[in-house]
Amino acid sequence: MKRILFITICMLAVEMQSQQWTLSYPIDEGVVLVGGDCNEVGNFIVGASNKKDNLGYLDAYAMFVDADGNYIDRKYCFDGYKSHLCSAICLDDGNAFVVGVKGGTRFNHLYDTLWISIMNPELEIIEEHDYPLIEPYITWTTDVYLEFNNYGDIIVLASVSEHDFPNMTNGVYAVFKCDTNGNVLNSKNFAEGHGVNGARPSGLIRVPNSDNMMLLGKGFFVTNSHSICYIDSDLNMVGVYSLPLYENIRNYTDCWKDNGHFLMSSMTHHHGMVNNNLYTAVFEVDATGHYVDTLVYDRVDTSDFTAQYGSMLYVCDDVIYLATYWDSGNNELPSDAVICLIDNELNLKGIKRLRIDDTKIRIMQCQKSSTGTCLVYGQCKETYGSEMVYVWNLSPDDFVIPWVLGEMPEVLRHQSAYPNPTTDYLNIMLSDSDNNCRVMVYDMSGRKYFERRFERGGTMLTLDVSNLELGMYCYDVIVDGLSTQKGRFMKN
Repeated sequence: MKRILFITICMLAVEMQSQQWTLSYPIDEGVVLVGGDCNEVGNFIVGASNKKDNLGYLDAYAMFVDADGNYIDRKYCFDGYKSHLCSAICLDDGNAFVVGVKGGTRFNHLYDTLWISIMNPELEIIEEHDYPLIEPYITWTTDVYLEFNNYGDIIVLASVSEHDFPNMTNGVYAVFKCDTNGNVLNSKNFAEGHGVNGARPSGLIRVPNSDNMMLLGKGFFVTNSHSICYIDSDLNMVGVYSLPLYENIRNYTDCWKDNGHFLMSSMTHHHGMVNNNLYTAVFEVDATGHYVDTLVYDRVDTSDFTAQYGSMLYVCDDVIYLATYWDSGNNELPSDAVICLIDNELNLKGIKRLRIDDTKIRIMQCQKSSTGTCLVYGQCKETYGSEMVYVWNLSPDDFVIPWVLGEMPEVLRHQSAYPNPTTDYLNIMLSDSDNNCRVMVYDMSGRKYFERRFERGGTMLTLDVSNLELGMYCYDVIVDGLSTQKGRFMKN
């Protein structure tokens, strides 16, 4: 295959606000950004461009963004072939280990070659390897996940199919162990039990204090079910656990909380039909797939927001991001994205809404930056305009609703919440019970903006609501699972 490299030179727009910035620029071809990683200098972001006639993304695409939002980008074109960069993980030397797919022709849906490359921050490919498919498989999917094992090797989780439309028909998991130069040391396919809807990976993570890796996805030895699969350092399967479908959950992302538990977000869709049981949530799950705790972000009738694969980002125990967006289907309706900040105890610490006038936003990934902030990106398309590339850089200060638990002054005990309306702070008077509490703040549609669990130690809860958008909100105080007081307040 002959590769032609194109460096795209665009006008850069960076909006600065506190530690936050937004990078945006128009591009003639449609761009989807789906994965990446950061080193000490900046972030690699990978994807593809040029979607035409429903034939898929035709040309691989990459960006490198520094901590201030300066960037370079590059498109990789193959004469007569399609290509797509799927995932990247940074190496100790500042380069990135990048996995993509390519092959077929520019007029079909197939990618017949796994493409592993080493890329430097200038987006030059300094080493690459092609791994063609082995019969009877004819195409790779673009869902690829990377993680280091305990020995410094890189585990690649992908899927292959015998059919032209791998996400609609049978698929098979393919797992590789590679060195940091992209050489395959071992590989295995897991073909049994994937069912009629195929194998679709949605997460890969190293198990703490173990040589095992945890794989998450659909149809892993359990027909049509979401599962956890553990593999050892030789890629042998050592355990499979089916995840329950109590809430009609669609798909999963994950991050470990401790040795025996991990956090997993749901990918949900609101279809506008009679069955409105789907919602965006995050779950604490034990190592055998049983739910321990749940944090729900919205009511089922407001669950038109979805959490995409790779959308959960662990920074530290107190800072975990989850990216969601409004799924407006295949039409060009404008849509918003909402980024949530939680901690590992499933406290919702705040949300931030991303909105661009007349633009459809589909968040595909969030990743840590070199300064510890969060980068979110995906697809942006104006309703009556060009495709746009957007990368948002957000800090915890953009989300957090600080709270203080203290004593209510005697003279104000007749007031349940004040001031109302408020600009900065809301004081909520609590009952005299010593039981543990939860307090929630949500908008009038039922979408939650804040949820905090706390041990009682005072009679007045003070919330800093200055980060909330203007409008009417509700609050609810929960004691022992029962609502003990609720009310409304106006944010001016």
